[in-house]
Amino acid sequence: MAYDLHYSDIRPQMVNGGISKPALLAIAAARARYADHDTGRNCRPTNEQLAEATGFSVRQVQRASEALRLLSVATEILRGRQRTLSERLASWRVGDRGRGWASVWVLHDSAWLAPVINRLSPHLGGSLLRSNSSFKNPLTTSKRTPDGARGRGAGRRRCPDARGSALARSWRAHPGAPPWARRYSADAWAAILAAPARHGWTARDLNQLITDWLGITGRRIPDAPYKPIGLLGAILAWHGSENLDDRPTAAEEAREAEELAAAAVRVARARQVTEVTPPCGSGAGGAGRVAAHIAAAEAVRNAARKRTEKAARHAAQLAIAVRRARGLEQDVEM
Repeated sequence: MAYDLHYSDIRPQMVNGGISKPALLAIAAARARYADHDTGRNCRPTNEQLAEATGFSVRQVQRASEALRLLSVATEILRGRQRTLSERLASWRVGDRGRGWASVWVLHDSAWLAPVINRLSPHLGGSLLRSNSSFKNPLTTSKRTPDGARGRGAGRRRCPDARGSALARSWRAHPGAPPWARRYSADAWAAILAAPARHGWTARDLNQLITDWLGITGRRIPDAPYKPIGLLGAILAWHGSENLDDRPTAAEEAREAEELAAAAVRVARARQVTEVTPPCGSGAGGAGRVAAHIAAAEAVRNAARKRTEKAARHAAQLAIAVRRARGLEQDVEM
């Protein structure tokens, strides 16, 4: 019916040439066999498949697709395209030798004929159907405003967490971060990293957590995971939301602080051994020169002692904080 009523109107718009009604019906029926029976969706046969099924040429199949689109009985949802190199390699691994993706169509009633078809005509007086009720489903939507559980329209997008964004920026810039960490912006990572950021996590903690997860679970992460944000969320869930105070690199940082304090002590002792002594001999100078050398040596010793004491205090505070975070307060007090 759509062909009889509107083909003369759409014929000037067809750039590939016209098509007869029998050919159009045959190709449309072949296309319908590839669509969902209930909805008409997910219709994605190739032109070669339709040509083989109907006996027409690929050119006629293209003209039929154009006519169906102009008659408003089919809509191209996703346009066909050539496959990328990675897609072709993946297709080859599963035995698919195709070089492109077919268009995705949905088949439906004509937008011009739907109001006429859906309008029920009155029955004759002698008809057996005497019910005054309509066979169509009643309209239950009284107004076009949002209603229900929410009772409001779409809300504004919330601002990303500031601490989470800061942690994401430092993690994306860290040289040890995985490549897929840079696939999303810092604001996109902010929500998943908000809780670790509140517990003082750093980019080094995230990298160490991923390393621990790979080593303990025995799994592997591809170079381009499907959903990186979901993957990191699963790793954080494996660590436990109640264990966020236990940072993965806390023990390593405490050990490095102890090594730094020990190195400072060794440097201070070496400076004391190589202490500057007053000069002697003909080039020794006067008493003022000797006193200046002694004062300089004393200043060097005082500075080294202060640095050593400061490093030792910092290491002790860090060790106490780490043990307290791990629930070892009693050991610290003892």
